[in-house]
Amino acid sequence: MLSDPSATSSHRRDPSVCLAHMSDPHLPPPPSIAWSAFLNKRLLSRILWLSKRRHVLRPSITAELLESIASHKELSGLLISGDITNFGTQEEYRQAAAWLSTLPLTPVVVPGNHDFMAPISYENSLAQWEKWADSSFPFVRFFGKVAVIGLNSALPTPPFTAYGRIDRKQRQKLARLLAELGEEGYCRVVMIHHPPRKKLLPYRKSLINTSAVADILRTYGAELVLHGHSHDATLTTVDGTDIPLLGVSAAGMDSQNPQRKASWNHLTFIPHHEGWQIKLIRRDHKGHLFSRMEWLSTTPVRQTVC
Repeated sequence: MLSDPSATSSHRRDPSVCLAHMSDPHLPPPPSIAWSAFLNKRLLSRILWLSKRRHVLRPSITAELLESIASHKELSGLLISGDITNFGTQEEYRQAAAWLSTLPLTPVVVPGNHDFMAPISYENSLAQWEKWADSSFPFVRFFGKVAVIGLNSALPTPPFTAYGRIDRKQRQKLARLLAELGEEGYCRVVMIHHPPRKKLLPYRKSLINTSAVADILRTYGAELVLHGHSHDATLTTVDGTDIPLLGVSAAGMDSQNPQRKASWNHLTFIPHHEGWQIKLIRRDHKGHLFSRMEWLSTTPVRQTVC
């Protein structure tokens, strides 16, 4: 069975756990990327970055968002659901590792489609992030009695597509982890880049084996699933289940649309005799509250917009 290597006496005295969730920072690429790295699908993305994305995904906004997170001293960890880079080059992985090491809270990271835009070796990619992820997926990070399970849905895809997939090996391990963690009474929070819900995104950007992943979640249970990729602050459910599926807008997004405007999720998990009480406060990059939600993990979610 699994055990919690991070549990401390302070965790036991205060059973509630507070975590921050952000996604899709799309860090500006360093100037040192070799031109040969763009002789593939990355070229299309670079054109899009130069013409549009760099103007709406602003590092100054991401910095403000991180300042807002840092001001909340009750937080125990920072969950980042992918797309840290723009093109997934070796140089960007190194730059991202340096950025991750400076964050106000120790992050837990899963990759996104931009992090695997083209084929790249493990040594030049995720090996740089092992401190905040692991050498294989899914992996588990513990925060008291909250277990965060990281999945890797990212893979290189043809031009004009950005779909994801969870392979059989990951699905089998996910089933085992959910079963064991559930038996031990953990609050199971699954983090994935591509949301396991059909029609939330066009098929070319979706999790193409949503049904297989949703079947595992339905069978073995989870208290919450976090995702990125959509750049939308949404709260839905995993396909065919009542499991809350929580998205968040891109960390540096400059938008007047509240659903698209840069934001982060402040999550509080409290043990309850009927399951887990989960409180969610959405804040924009300046720390302003714009919605608040609260539910028991055994009941459907009800949303209150502030």
